[in-house]
Order: sequence, then C-alpha cells, then structure tokens
Amino acid sequence: MLIDERRHLIAEAVLAQGAATVAELSDRFGVSQVTIRSDLEALETQGMVKRNRGGAVANRISRYTPAFQQQSSVQPDAKRAIAAAAAERIEDGDWVLLDAGSTTLYLADHLMHRRLTVAVNSVYSLNKLVEAPGIELIVIGGLLHRPALSFTGDTAEAFLERMHFDKAFIGVNGVTRRGVSVNNPAEAGIKRRMIDAASQVIVLAHAAKLGVDSLVRFAPLREVDLLITDRGASRAVRASLTKDSSLEVVVA
Repeated sequence: MLIDERRHLIAEAVLAQGAATVAELSDRFGVSQVTIRSDLEALETQGMVKRNRGGAVANRISRYTPAFQQQSSVQPDAKRAIAAAAAERIEDGDWVLLDAGSTTLYLADHLMHRRLTVAVNSVYSLNKLVEAPGIELIVIGGLLHRPALSFTGDTAEAFLERMHFDKAFIGVNGVTRRGVSVNNPAEAGIKRRMIDAASQVIVLAHAAKLGVDSLVRFAPLREVDLLITDRGASRAVRASLTKDSSLEVVVA
C-alpha cells in the first residue's frame, strides 16, 4: 500500500470513529507504531486530525466540513470522474436522491448551479447543497449514523416509503453478480429504501469495489439500472457483471 493511500485510510478511520489509537492503527494497517506516528504527524500538519498522547482525534470542525471528506477520500481522481459522468445523467427538473458517501459528495459539487429537487441523508451533502440557489433541498432525517454523518434508521426509511424520485445515486462497498453490498448494517436499510423510491437506480463504485462482496447485501444486481465506475475496472470484471443481465456499465 502506498504511503498516501494509507494516510487517506487512516484519516477516514479517525473521522469515522472520532478517535483512534496508535496501537489500533498499527494493527489495522500492518505497519509499525513509529510509522503510524509519522503518518499522524503528517495528517495533523494537513489539518485532518489532532494528535494526542495515544493516537489522534478527528478535528471537530473538519468532521462537519464537506471538503474534509473529499480530501480524505481514497481514489479521489476516480471518484471525481465517476461523479462527473453521473452528473451528465441528471436533467434539470429531476427529483434526485443522493446517498451518503464521498463519491456522491463529489457529485453534489456538479449540482450547485442546477435546478433540481434533491433529497439527502448526509450532513456533508446538506452543508454543501444548502448554498445552491436552484436546489429545492429535502433532508431525510432520522438516527444519526456518526461514522458516516448520515441519517439512517426507521424514521428515515419510513419517510422514503412515502416519496418518489426520478433517480437515486447509491454508494456501495461491493458489487458482484450476487448484488450490491455495504460494510455496515446500519446503512443497508436506508439504501434499500432509496432503491425502492426511485424510478432509476444508479450505483457509483470505483474499480476496487467491483467483484467484492461486503458484509450486508441490500439489493440484487437486477435492481440496479446503471453502474458508473472508472477506467481501473477490467473488461473481464465488467463482463462478469453484465453477463445475463440488463445492467448498463459506464466507464468514466
């Protein structure tokens, strides 16, 4: 793993948990504690984390700043390309569901000067799109899932059961022929309801997520209309996903 990639992942881990110890990070990434301390020092210099005696804590202001999640995301160039391709699928006047995640946050950048109705369950996307003059913004409230700063749970899911949208843009941790999946059960329910609430389901996933089965599968692949990925996705992997399927795959 490259140094920059490891530091991105460390920043994401500290952001998600609010804090992490040197020992925990050393075990997780398989490097020495000396290396982790060096990584944390570099991340503190960048304003991403604040070091303490045993490790680091998330910068309180940065945790609620959209730019921080973008800065600390893995594969940022791929995610930007995917987001740009996703934005081309949105027409003025659309009713859009925007899932939580760093790729969908990049997509929000492209919507700032559009005329749309957009529903979000992410604090990050909310903070960004509240400044967009042409966006009619709907906030999906519920239980705050702190690791992702997104709203989930029964209240959020019940809200979506009464709504209908033209397009839903969904972030995932894994895509296989068996379906799309995430690492955390808390997020699976809200993603399932987003799929049910939309006429067109568009999954955004960079190449490293293809062929991966994560912990919780929340929808079969047949319920996904379009997958947007990046040029790192091999033809063989893309072919395996579209075999005997109506799934459309776009490479950004």
